[in-house]
This record gives sequence, C-alpha cells and structure tokens, in this order.
Amino acid sequence: MLRRVSICAIYLITAPITAEGLALPTSLRHLRTIPSDAQSSSTAVHAQRRRSKRRRRRRRMRHGHDNYDDDDDYEDGEDCELVERSDLSILGLAKSIDAEYKNEEDKLGLNFFEVLQRERERPIDQISKKSRDMTPLQRTRRRMNYAKGNIENKYVMMTTRQYGSADLLDKDHLNEPPTLDDLNQTPGTFAETYWSKGIFRASVVVAGYLTFPLWCKIFINFQTGDPEDFSVVVGQIAPNIGVLYATLLSLTLSVLYQRFTRIQENVSTEAMLLSQITRNLLSLFADEPEWAQESLQIVANQVRIMLSRTRGLELLSIMKADTYANLLAVVDDYHYLNGCNDDFSARQESICGMLRGELQQITETRALRLSDEASSLPPTHFLLITSLSFVSIVAYVTASLEVVEDLNNPPEEASLLFSGLLALYILFFNFCKDLNGPFAGVYQIKRSNAASHLLQTKWLIVSQLGDKVSFGVNYDDEPQSNEEEEEEEDKSLVDKMKGFFSGSSEVVDTVESNAMQILDTELQTPIEPLPPDVLDELCEAAPPGLKSLNCDPAAPEYRLLQLQDELARLKWLNEQLNADVDISQVGKDSEALSQVVESKVKPITEQSTGITFDAKLDDGLNLYLVGAGVRKKAMINLYGVAMYSSPSMMEMLSPHQRENPEARNALLDAARTFDSSSHTSFVVEMAFKADAKTISQAIAKSAARRYSGPEADVAVLEELIFDGVQSKGGQATRGMKLRFDCSQEGVSVCVDSDDQGEVLCEGLGAAFVDVFMDEKAVSPQLVNNCLDTWCGSGIQEEKDKIIAKLSQAEMKKVASAIPKESTPEPKPEPESNAKQIEAEKNSLVESKALPLKEKATGVSFNAKLDDGLYLVGCGVRKKAIINVYAVAMYSSPTALKALTPFPNGKQKKEAQVALRNAARTFGPSSPTTSFVLEMTFKADGKTIAGAIAESVKPRQGGSGSDVKDLENFIVQGVSAKGGQATKGTIFRFDCTEEGVSVSVDGSAQGTVKSDGIGSALVDVFMDDKAVSPQLVNSCLDTWCGKDLFVAV
Repeated sequence: MLRRVSICAIYLITAPITAEGLALPTSLRHLRTIPSDAQSSSTAVHAQRRRSKRRRRRRRMRHGHDNYDDDDDYEDGEDCELVERSDLSILGLAKSIDAEYKNEEDKLGLNFFEVLQRERERPIDQISKKSRDMTPLQRTRRRMNYAKGNIENKYVMMTTRQYGSADLLDKDHLNEPPTLDDLNQTPGTFAETYWSKGIFRASVVVAGYLTFPLWCKIFINFQTGDPEDFSVVVGQIAPNIGVLYATLLSLTLSVLYQRFTRIQENVSTEAMLLSQITRNLLSLFADEPEWAQESLQIVANQVRIMLSRTRGLELLSIMKADTYANLLAVVDDYHYLNGCNDDFSARQESICGMLRGELQQITETRALRLSDEASSLPPTHFLLITSLSFVSIVAYVTASLEVVEDLNNPPEEASLLFSGLLALYILFFNFCKDLNGPFAGVYQIKRSNAASHLLQTKWLIVSQLGDKVSFGVNYDDEPQSNEEEEEEEDKSLVDKMKGFFSGSSEVVDTVESNAMQILDTELQTPIEPLPPDVLDELCEAAPPGLKSLNCDPAAPEYRLLQLQDELARLKWLNEQLNADVDISQVGKDSEALSQVVESKVKPITEQSTGITFDAKLDDGLNLYLVGAGVRKKAMINLYGVAMYSSPSMMEMLSPHQRENPEARNALLDAARTFDSSSHTSFVVEMAFKADAKTISQAIAKSAARRYSGPEADVAVLEELIFDGVQSKGGQATRGMKLRFDCSQEGVSVCVDSDDQGEVLCEGLGAAFVDVFMDEKAVSPQLVNNCLDTWCGSGIQEEKDKIIAKLSQAEMKKVASAIPKESTPEPKPEPESNAKQIEAEKNSLVESKALPLKEKATGVSFNAKLDDGLYLVGCGVRKKAIINVYAVAMYSSPTALKALTPFPNGKQKKEAQVALRNAARTFGPSSPTTSFVLEMTFKADGKTIAGAIAESVKPRQGGSGSDVKDLENFIVQGVSAKGGQATKGTIFRFDCTEEGVSVSVDGSAQGTVKSDGIGSALVDVFMDDKAVSPQLVNSCLDTWCGKDLFVAV
C-alpha cells in the first residue's frame, strides 16, 4: 500500500500540464506512466483527502476562521473560497523602483563642475541640517570624495555589474529562440584590458631598460655613507621586503580567486533556481492567467536586475520591492485562497511546498552572492602593494650602485634585470586590480551558465504569455517625441513664415495684380436699377435695429446706401425665417437625446484599478460618462481616468462601427473642437501615491508637447495642479480626484472638488484633450473603452422614436385644448387627485435619491431601478477582513417615508425597526423590496448560494424545500456564467409577499413562491443580526430626517 501511495504522489507531482490548462512546450514536459495497480487503487486517494481536510481545518484555525457567525455556518472548506484577492497585499511592496533608481543614476555621471552648479542651485529645504553650514564648494568636494575612499556608499554600489548582455532583454525570443550566440561574452574596453596587451608589456620592459641609468643618477645623490656599509643594510632589508611582498600578493590572489569562484557558483545556482521556480509557477497557475502574469512579471523583474542593473538597484529593490518576497507572498496568498477547495489537488499542494523551499534557497543564494560582490578589496590594499613594489625597486637600484662604475652606461645585466623586475611588479599589480572587478577587464566571471538559465526563464515566460510580461531594459520613462522630427517641423514652419514675409516678390506682385483686376471689373459693371415697387418697399420703415434707407435720389450715396440696407434687410429676413422654424422641434430633439443617453449611460468600473466612475457629473453641465481607462507606468497603475461630455458626442459615435478607423477620428474631433459640447471633462482618480511636483509635472509635460502656445500657459496649469495637491498635504494619495474641464477658452482645475482656478488660453483645452485622445494617448484603454461603449449604440434610432412619441403627445395636447361647444369641462375626480399627489411624492423622492458608492469596495449603485424602486442604502458583506460583496437595498417611497420622523444620527434602533417593518410588510403602497449584490471577488456558485441560503433558513421558519429552491436558482444562474461568480457578477433578489425572484447579471432565473421567504430575506439584511451592518447604517444616514411629505 505504501508503494502505491508513493507512486501516486510521484505522478501527481511530475504529471504534465494537460491541454485544458496552460500547455508547456513538448520538450519541457516530464512524462510519467502509472502502473495499473496504482490506477485501480482508490484507498490511498481517500486517505489523502481525509488528511487534506484535517490540514485545511488546522490552516483555517491558524488564519482565524474557526469562529463563524450563526448565519454563516459553512461546510468544511467553503469559507476559504470567500476571500478577496485584492485585500491580500503582497507585503505592501512596490513592484518597480526604476524611477527612483534612475534619479540616483542621473547623479552618478556628474563631473565636478556639474555637481558644484547643482549644489549652488539647491533650495535650502533640500539640504540636510548638518550640511547647511557648509559652502557649495565644500559639499561638492565631499560628494566627489564619496567614491574614492574605503567606505562602501551608493556610488560604489552603482558601478557596472551584469550577468549577461543587456541586449538579450529586448531581443524577441518569442519568434527567435535563444542560440549560443546569446551567450557570447562582451569583451572589456581598452581602458580595462590595456595592461594585458603585448605592446604594453614590451613598452614597460623598454622603458625600464632605458630609464635604469636615470634611476641610478637619482639615488646616488642620496648615498652619503660608505657604499659597502649601505650594501649590508640593503642586503638585510631586501629579503624581508620580498617575503612581505610575496605574502601579501599570495593572500591577495587567494582572496580574490575564492571570491571570483563563489560569485560564479552562486549566480549559476540562483539562475537555475529561478528557472525552476518559473516552471513551477507555470504549472501552479496553469488555469489562472492573471496569477501567472502577476507572478511571472515579478520573475521578469529579477531577470532584468541580473542582466542589466547594478548591485545598488538590487539592494534598493530588496528594501522596497523584493522580488523573492513578492513571489513568496503570491504563493502564500494563492494557497490561502484556494487551498481549502475540494478541487485543490495534492499536486498543487506539492508545488506550493516546493516553491516555498525553492524561494527560501534562492533567497539564501542571493544573499551569499551579494555578500561576495561587496567583498572587493579597498583602495588602501592596492596602495600597500604599490608601496612594497616601490620599496623593492628602490632596494634593487640602491644595491646595484655598487657594481655600476659609469652611471651613463650601467651593466647590461643590471638594466635587463631592472626592466624585468619593473614589468613583473606592474603586471602583478594590474592582475590583482583586474581580479578585484569580476565584471570588467580581462578576468571576468564566465556568465554562460547563468545566462543560459536566465534565457531559459525568459523563453519559458514569453512562449506561454507572449508580450503580457515585459522584459524591457530601458527605464519606464514618459514616451518622448521624436526631437529630430519636431526640429524638422519647426524648421519647415519657420521657412514658411519666412516665405510669407520675405518670400519672392513675384508671388506678391501676382496676387496684387489679380486683386486689382477683379476690383476694376466689379467697379465697371453697371448696376441694374431697382423696380419702383421695390424702391417703395425699401423706403418703408426699416426693421428694428436697421438704418432707414435714404430714398432721396438726389443724394450721392443713394445707391450705396440702397445696396447696404437691402443686404441688411435680407439678412434680417433670413434670420426671421430661421427663427420661424419649429423651435419646439429643437427642444424635443435635445430632450429625446438626453433621455436616450441617460437610459444607456451607466457607471463604469475600471478593471485594472477597481475605480468606479459615476454615470453623470452633478455640476449642471449635463456631462455624461463616455469611457474610463488607466494610466500605466510599466506595470504600475498610476491613476484611473474618465472622460465626460454632452449627449451630442455619444450621438456622433453611434453611427460608426467599432472596427472603423473613422470612429476614433470622430471621437477626437468631437472632444476637442467643442462644437457639439461646450465642455469635455476628465476626472482623474489616483491609484498610486505621488507627490505634488511629480504629478503636476507629468500632466503639464504631456500637455506641453501638444500645445503650440506660450510655455507660460502650461506653467500656470502645472502651478494650479501643484497648489491643489499641496493644499491636501503635498501628496496625491490613492483616492484623490483631480478634475479638468476643457473648453474653447482654456482648462479649469479642481482637486478633490476644490476649485483651483482656470487657465484662459485658446487651444490649451484642445491640447489637453489630445493628451488622452490622440494617437499617442497616455491611456489607450480610455480611447478603446469610449469606442466600445458608444459605437453602434443605436442612439439615433431610439431618439427618433422618442421624438415621434413627444410629437404625438403634443398633438393630443393641442387637440384637447380646442374648446367643444356641447361638452362641458369635466371636473377632476378624487382618484385623479390621488394619482397626482402620488406623482408629486415620487417626484420629491426622485429629487433626493442619489447614486451611492460603497466605500470599502468602490462599487457604485444607481439611484433608481428600472421598475421604479429607489435606492435606500448600500453596504458591504464582510468575512473577517475580506469584502465578499457589495449590497444595496431598493424600495418604494413608502418605505423611505418610514424614516423621515427620526432625526439623523439619533434613535437608530427605533429607525431600524421602522425601516425593517416597512420593507418586509409588502402592502399595496410598497409591494416590493429588492436587494442588489455585486461580487467583489471570485466564488463558485455553490458556495455563494449556500451562504445566502444558510442565512435565510433560520429566519424563514418554513419548509426547507423553499430555501433549497432559492439556492438552486442561484447555482443555476452562476452555472450559466461558467460556474464562478467572478468579480462584478450582479445578483438581484426581488422580495414580495408571494416570494423571492432571482436574477443573475440581468437574466431571470425564477421565483420561489412561498409565504414568508420574502420577509425572511429582508431580515437577513435588516434585522438585529444583519449580515451587513454597513447597509443598515447607510439607509439610516441617507433618509433619516429627510422631508418627503407633500402638502395636500
């Protein structure tokens, strides 16, 4: 039995990923076969499941899930499904620190004078307190000496270090698989390898040979004693110096060789482990593409660090964006989220365990590698070698003076020995110096082993996920426009201006000649006299505001004034004719268009950031949501952005098909010309923290590239944004909203609803629209979403239908206004008065009902449902720290009226009882109470249905089959979506006296007809043990104390 269990376990670990999951290349699959006896045995599998259940129960207890509410007594393993991924932060670490490192790298290449200029221009608040007493020159000298001492600092850490060619990151390995050429090592520069060249060594020998006489002449001047006595001293010192030099040189080479070897071994091990981790991540997330993309982007970041970044950046990433810690957090989160599922296999459990072990091992290997990288010898060590070499040379020259008779012609043997000794000392010094830098020069570590594993890692990722994962070597800067093209355009513009003002005289002469000829022809053409009846009509009183015609034929200006006033009269008549057009038709057109757009526009949740934008801006400009997108920087979501405009823009997009390129041009023209809409507004909500200077400069810089006016205009825009963010604490934190209203006159700026001012410059509004709408838009997702939402939406057809209905209603109204001789005017009946009062009540409620946004989840709910129910309040369903779903209650005005007697913030208990009774009674004035649930994380249909059913069951008190029917309807609706209630899935429950109707994503599933089950579902959210206290509080805060009475 033990053998069979072992065989099954081995198979589960090493079995290939099937075609149903994420298929690896055939060459990477590890195929295994299972003996027939193992296939036929199920006892081990059942035992394994029992052990897994015990482990899952212990894990839930460790995570604090052993205490359940009475209403949420889930079956074993079901509670682990209700966990929201977005609430499980990956250690709070950012995923990229390229921008911060680039700022440090920009300072690295500054020379002395650039640093001095920078220190002179630095504001006093950017200088540390201990450095403020120093002059700019003193601070510059201190800065330049940082990289020269024995102490490790950031300038030492930022020296070049690569474990492969950086060009490999940008190479398209999806279409061009790795080859041996990719492992070629980049040779060192001449400055790093000159000492190993034969010509250099020969030059040292020749220089030593030729300069030996000069050395002898120099040192003979220092010889004051007896040469024989001095030779005895030299004979005693020279051997000691030689032994000391040999010992130091031996120690140096031993330390550097060991360091050299350890770095090479550790980086090879780390690269191999990274490749194995990549394989396991692909296997674990075979059916989870989002998890695979997130985790493998982290792997790609580490590959980029090892191939193209310095040790300084890697240390910075460990502090702020540790790749291996992030990967471990992803694995832990995935295991926590899915480990309790029945379909979480032993193979997945094993892979999670292997990944934890591999991540621990690779973290330790990286620590050893970084430690060895930092173990370079300090400059003082090489100063000591230089000193001993110099003393040895002096000793040799001094000892040679005894055998030198002619200083100009010393013995050949002495000169040759001196040149050889000098060449050896220089060679050994450069040899040790070169070994001290294992990433440059002659003696570089062999990177082929590590590079091959890193390339394997990249190839595995790109072959499975394509370009969804970025390996780019460059920093994620704002896209720069082509400077050469801009210069060429500027040049051509200047040339055109020059041609206009100082161009060829022939062009000017031709224009003048043609103009004079036309004028002469017009003046010589005789004017036909006007008929007498026309003259009489023209001599009558002129329309208001027009000059009377001088009808005295003797007046010299008679004919001129005649023509002028006739033209003015014709213009006036034309305006009157246009004014006589049915103005009501224009009003009906606008009203119908607004109705159509308002019925179609809905709040949009931007998927990447989870930010929800309201369907309409409540500022009186009648601006509706066109689309929403995200501004990305590498893989960081900086902010969500939405565009708002008038209904005319949606109407212009409606006839276009999404695939038609003209649709984008129509969108851009409608947004930037301000013909169809006086304003185009952009609402930016931050999803990533940034300081005031960064966000203001980024937006202003994007607008400046598209604005042809003075730079001062953009500077004012930048200042308004900076001041607005600065007034909120100097940081554009997550959730901060910036609004930009673009018009023909300019751009106005608001920060968190506080008006900052307006830049009145013609053309700046259009330039700001181009930032988000042109071909180089900073958010392509916004453009695509606008087109996807409104292209082919059929607005024109629906508008025509509404206009036809309005015209018919107007005709009936006119007909009813014609008096009839024999029919007396009817008196209003009491029923008509009651309907009128009810309509006034509904109108009053509708004026006070507003859309609400649930704060914990960011989900927005409309103010009114299509069937006339109004939004009472919204809340969130939590499980421990997890937001399971957002929920809103809708009811009739009668239910809202039950809260009006209670002051806001007081008598909450009594108000809750009154609201609950009004919502669950289901009388003629309030027949329905509806609950809308929007999921904020993924759960299977059985889990969510069971949770809701278990909450209803103790409150219903009737037949258990009714609750089972409710559960079945929910499961049935989720099954139609693939069996998973993903984030954004909407459930609606309409509670009435007859029962509960269920719909999933707008698709009706059926009605549970049972007395009391509707009230029981209301009690789930409204009684003393409500599953969402936030919903109850929201209802009370929204409607308590509101005046909803109508005077009769």
